[in-house]
Amino acid sequence: MEPTNDRARIGSARILARDLIKRCKIKEPPVSLGSIIILLQRTHDLNLYPAVDFSDRLSAILVTVEDESVSTRRDEIHFNENHSWHRRRFSIAHEIGHLLFNTTCNQTGVFSYDASSPNETEANAFASELLMPLSFLKADFKRGAAQVPELAWRYIVSKEAMGWKIASTNLLTRV
Repeated sequence: MEPTNDRARIGSARILARDLIKRCKIKEPPVSLGSIIILLQRTHDLNLYPAVDFSDRLSAILVTVEDESVSTRRDEIHFNENHSWHRRRFSIAHEIGHLLFNTTCNQTGVFSYDASSPNETEANAFASELLMPLSFLKADFKRGAAQVPELAWRYIVSKEAMGWKIASTNLLTRV
């Protein structure tokens, strides 16, 4: 059943990210994308490939390749190797969101990008919760760690991503 609004999609994305963290038994930051990818390699035949020939405007892309002759499917995330590690982590997490919500590009490479589309909003919410889980951030705020640069370093995300996460979840007013 397709969610009826962006709020429902964002809620579903956060729940899915939290479930993945739990399945990988991650208890504290930084969230290990390696552990998550290992799990997804087993469950979704996922592979990651660095791409050096992407334009700067393309961070990553998820492609599903189906071989009907042998009834197999594999998923591939191609990420821009020229981007910063923080951006690559977020982009890979974003594409994992597309994978788990089954919003992939097919092997013909035909796709269009619309940053305001529900699929992109959902993938961004997933990536944000995967890399910066609200429960982990609440614990950090309770122990007094509320400085964006310190938290960004701890979670291995950009200061901008951490600032957006804190602002969008109203963490400053919750604790």
